[in-house]
Amino acid sequence: PIAVYFHGGGWVLGGIDSDDPFCRHLCARSGAIVISVDYRHAPETRFPGAVDDAFAAVQWIAQNAELLGGAPGRLAVCGWSAGANLAAVVCQLARDSGGPQIGGQVLVTPVTGSDFTLPSYVDNAEGYILTAALMRWFWDHYADPADRKDPKAAPLYASDLTNLPQALIVTCEFDPLRDEGVAYADALKAVGVNARHIDCRGQIHTSVTAVDRIPASAAARNEIAATLRQFVQ
Repeated sequence: PIAVYFHGGGWVLGGIDSDDPFCRHLCARSGAIVISVDYRHAPETRFPGAVDDAFAAVQWIAQNAELLGGAPGRLAVCGWSAGANLAAVVCQLARDSGGPQIGGQVLVTPVTGSDFTLPSYVDNAEGYILTAALMRWFWDHYADPADRKDPKAAPLYASDLTNLPQALIVTCEFDPLRDEGVAYADALKAVGVNARHIDCRGQIHTSVTAVDRIPASAAARNEIAATLRQFVQ
């Protein structure tokens, strides 16, 4: 099976090297080939450039699974932070485009909306690495204000969330993005999507991907890998 992974970094930072330890962890424990996509970054390429790259990559990987050593039809997507945003959007695009078929989506501390007034933004505005000010900076580099309610930028605002792949959404207690991740999980469940939410108590935005650095998030990492395996059985 193949899991297509999108790295974090607010659509501006990061790359296939920054998230490599987490990808290796997922690969070793899920039994899937993990393909990390190095999509174009803002501000040089603004919205929807990263979305276009992400969807094109998933389409190509699905069409060339055997060439890549994978099993055709056994495909999942996974991402962290802005990468989880792209993974969620790709699932909506694949549904609306008639494919490729995606067996599941794993969204780790995802960006799903653009509402800076949520309690998690207020309560966790400073002090936990990802700050509210930094998220505003990321959005300013990535998308114009007029585009921030577009479902391709903020998947929570889609008018139709039905018939999406089963999902695992992971949030962390001390993360500005916590509430929008919870809201996305609730919205999927409300329309009948098989969505499960993991709340990482006491953790920050960067905890889950910090392989061998934050032991308290090891259980969540292992559950993510086990879920990926289930999604592509």
